Amino acid sequence: MEATGVLNLIKLELKKTKIGRSILGGFIASFLIMFFVIVVNYDGSEKPFTNYGDVLTSVDLFVSLTFIIYASVLLSKFIIDEYKNKSITVLFMYPIQRKKLLAAKIIIVVLFTFLFGIIGRVVAFYGFYVYNSFTHFIPGELPTSLLIEHGIRFLVNSAMYSCIALIPLYFGMRKYSVPTTIVSSILVAMALNANTGTEFTLSKIVIIPVIIAVLGLLVAYLAIRNVDTKDVA
Repeated sequence: MEATGVLNLIKLELKKTKIGRSILGGFIASFLIMFFVIVVNYDGSEKPFTNYGDVLTSVDLFVSLTFIIYASVLLSKFIIDEYKNKSITVLFMYPIQRKKLLAAKIIIVVLFTFLFGIIGRVVAFYGFYVYNSFTHFIPGELPTSLLIEHGIRFLVNSAMYSCIALIPLYFGMRKYSVPTTIVSSILVAMALNANTGTEFTLSKIVIIPVIIAVLGLLVAYLAIRNVDTKDVA
């Protein structure tokens, strides 16, 4: 019954917020990443991609960065804005548990980020692969073993970064600030993937993004647990 109640709230929330626009935005972001991956090959005489492994790794990075930030926009739309404008108080007046309502909103953001994490990676890489079949930037065939390896990594990273994307909720809920939510997502993305002139980034230490993903889930749990005592005024 609990799961059914949350599922019904998810359906109602999707209708209320016109999720179609967010879906369109997700596809636009995915195709923009694809075009960026293609165009970056024309930047200078030295090609950034020497093999398919480089392309797959770069696609993984660009999509992760993009949808961490995109998720913060969704968090702002589904949660922060409603608290800031006090429109959520109307929903709280209905005989619905606040915890279920907030859980439904968070689940939507997590699922959206996860699904478009996969879609974005597939669109960006497949677009480059088709383009490369005509231009031959990268010679040779795409090894099946490499595709399987990165396919698994795509799934794992999509799941992990959909949890990491919840971190900005903590900062946004403090003062119900949309700019704070979005800026904090940019800082999280930069902290994980910034380098100092080398190829090293924090995201390459596997335990680091895992820990941050767990923190993201903790943020969501605390937000749901404390929703009954959270001051909306």
